[in-house]
Amino acid sequence: MAMEVGDARDFDGTLLPRPTGLHLPGCACTIGSMFRARPSLAWKIATANILLALFAVLLAGMLQYHKERHILAATMRQELAQVVTSGALLIDGERAEGLTQNRNPAAAAQITQVFRSLLIASPDVDRIYVLGMGADGDPHFLLGQGVMTDVDPGSVLSAHARESVERGGPITTDIYEDSDVQWFSAFHPLRDRQGRVIAVLGADQRASDLQAEARERLKSTLFSGFAAAAVAVLLSFFLARSVTRPLKLMAESTAEIAAGNLNICLNIHSHDEVGELAASFNQMVNRLSAAADDRARLQRGLLAKQKLDQELSLAAEIQHSFQPVTFPCSPWFCTSARTMPAQVVGGDFYDFIDLGDHRQGIVIGDVAGRGIAAALYLSRLISDFRAAAARAASPREALERLNQQLLLRSTRGLFVTMSYLVLEVQSGELCYATGGHLPLLRRSGATHEVEILYGDEGLPLGIEKDSLLANRKIQLVAGDTLLLVTDGVVEALGPDRNVFQMDKLADLFRQEGSGASQIVEDVFAEIGRISSAPPEDDLTVLAVTWTPQGTGVRK
Repeated sequence: MAMEVGDARDFDGTLLPRPTGLHLPGCACTIGSMFRARPSLAWKIATANILLALFAVLLAGMLQYHKERHILAATMRQELAQVVTSGALLIDGERAEGLTQNRNPAAAAQITQVFRSLLIASPDVDRIYVLGMGADGDPHFLLGQGVMTDVDPGSVLSAHARESVERGGPITTDIYEDSDVQWFSAFHPLRDRQGRVIAVLGADQRASDLQAEARERLKSTLFSGFAAAAVAVLLSFFLARSVTRPLKLMAESTAEIAAGNLNICLNIHSHDEVGELAASFNQMVNRLSAAADDRARLQRGLLAKQKLDQELSLAAEIQHSFQPVTFPCSPWFCTSARTMPAQVVGGDFYDFIDLGDHRQGIVIGDVAGRGIAAALYLSRLISDFRAAAARAASPREALERLNQQLLLRSTRGLFVTMSYLVLEVQSGELCYATGGHLPLLRRSGATHEVEILYGDEGLPLGIEKDSLLANRKIQLVAGDTLLLVTDGVVEALGPDRNVFQMDKLADLFRQEGSGASQIVEDVFAEIGRISSAPPEDDLTVLAVTWTPQGTGVRK
């Protein structure tokens, strides 16, 4: 299939006539269509180059303007310094004395002649004058040529004149304002025949001359810059067209492929990135025919995955049935728990066992690992534990019995951590044993202080025959609440990768007015606030509140 770059086709493939109007050279569009239609990539590139060129020219012009102004200012100050230095040499001590002390007309005429010769030699100088120094140190006007001004003792000009007298040598000034006009000035002290400073020779030039010269140079710089930028932009536009022509052909070919035509081959012979792109495009077309087989294979895999997901969903329902449907709650105590597997099924579990004689068994555990292996290991473990708890006289004995069962059918890499509690419902005495599990948290019903019950954790079950288990007893006070969690809660990660530490869990547990069920929900809500991502490990939270005869919150 042969297509010419620039041909326009209808949806059915019919070749449309080229647009009429004023055409740009090398471009399949008119001037009007460039503004009516969506701009092409070449036009976008050219526009970007225009903006960059304008910015570069303006920036260079401003920098050049400030540079030229600085150079011109330095040149003007140097010329003024040469004028006053030459004038000071031509006006000797006798003439200076005649002007300042005797007001000698002959001396004034001679000095005026010097002024005229200096103004002729330096036509940019606007005025030249001699300032006498009064007894109070303030300068006063003696003689001048050019644009004159009265010397105000408080003016900037007077301050510069006094500075020249104090230094005893020539000085030049920056731009200053005098009589609403900005000036450059230079001053040179005049000495009498004994070498004493008796007057000051000054020369001024308007700063507007500097600004006018700098603007002229700026105009010249900008004109040259815009001309060079225009040439560069024009060249970049045609260069962009040479790049976008093959891209347009690729776009048209892609539309053909989308319509189902895979018999396309791009004949673009270029030894640059565009040629590499065309070669990759042809390679893509050749591989598309094999994609249909891949899609069929993937479809079969998807169906198999859906079947596996259905089976896992059923397994999750079965595993969920192992967990208590309702939580024990009586006038003496109230419980609540919740588990969330990291995958469809998991290895965390909890259970409540009525041991009779007003004794309530409470267990929480975590099988090593997660997923299907942990879930299968757990399915047998729950029944074994219930049997062990029914025959045991203490939590330690129940865990030891379970440990022996697990060692008999030891599975490499799988073990379980557990905490088993037996609550004397009416007295509030709690006996518990821990096999490698996290410590319990106890919140006082009176003060809401939280205590982390470390110590006597023992070893995880299913590893060693001697698991170092021990019973531990505590006495609950009315309103006390216990909190048990699995390590997935402690290790829950947020976006900032901060670990949900036991101390933070204790702070959350310390909140006022939280019953067992509210505590469980608060912990999961906090984990969700820290990170919206799925958990990396199974999460289980269990809470028990002892409220004998209605002395506390039960929900």
